[in-house]
Amino acid sequence: MSKVSGSRAVAFEGFTKATNKVKQRIIAASFGEVGTLKTSFWLSAPGPIALFSLDQGLEGVIEPFQEEKDIWVKEYEWNPTDELSQQEAIDLRDEFIRNFEYAVQNARTVVIDKETQLWELFRYAEFGAPNDAPKNYPQLYQRYRRLVNMPKAFDINFGLIQGMRTPWEPKINRKTGAQGAVKTDQRVRKGMDEVDELVHVNIEHFLGPVVGSEDEGNQFQMRIGKARGPGGRDIQNSTLPAMTFPEFAQLVFPGTDESDWT
Repeated sequence: MSKVSGSRAVAFEGFTKATNKVKQRIIAASFGEVGTLKTSFWLSAPGPIALFSLDQGLEGVIEPFQEEKDIWVKEYEWNPTDELSQQEAIDLRDEFIRNFEYAVQNARTVVIDKETQLWELFRYAEFGAPNDAPKNYPQLYQRYRRLVNMPKAFDINFGLIQGMRTPWEPKINRKTGAQGAVKTDQRVRKGMDEVDELVHVNIEHFLGPVVGSEDEGNQFQMRIGKARGPGGRDIQNSTLPAMTFPEFAQLVFPGTDESDWT
């Protein structure tokens, strides 16, 4: 580190000076129940789009968008069974990583649908079928963080779509004292538990009544969690009507036009 003159640092060797330049792109996680327009939101992003599909759920969703832009789809069959070997999972994981590295360098938007299944694939490749053997979770997390952070080095949009799950909670039988577990009445996002920290924006897609509205019908909406960007603070922790990717991007980057996101 170099010398400091008064309270002003002259230079810091090995450091990069911070600037006010912000990359004009969206890196976000979208989560919600089935049929809440998560995939449609990302298909409205600018092309070319590289879409990694692990849940075979594009039929009837992708067709309205494929005439407007180039959408390149790579499908992976991930249905783990007792017969699936760990080596097969490793081979599929490594194939995914190779294709992903190419996509982030050549597409304008990259989408993983769903990250939920991708996390399961990475865990299976790391540990094999579920068992009680000791597990090296730090190595797994390190490998996965590298993948999720990779798009940040490029000027691309990146979306991670996640499903939902019902968590369990412990329960003790009052008569026998035996410990068990029961499902709760909650629904939480399903996938790698650090995704919300790694992305710049978190979006919960849902269908429900609009708070304060006289209309009793359900409407598609977006609940925004963390939001980074010039306009991020204005929409963070707010609920918005469902919108297209260009409409949302203009909120995150005020002053941009729809043409900047198509």
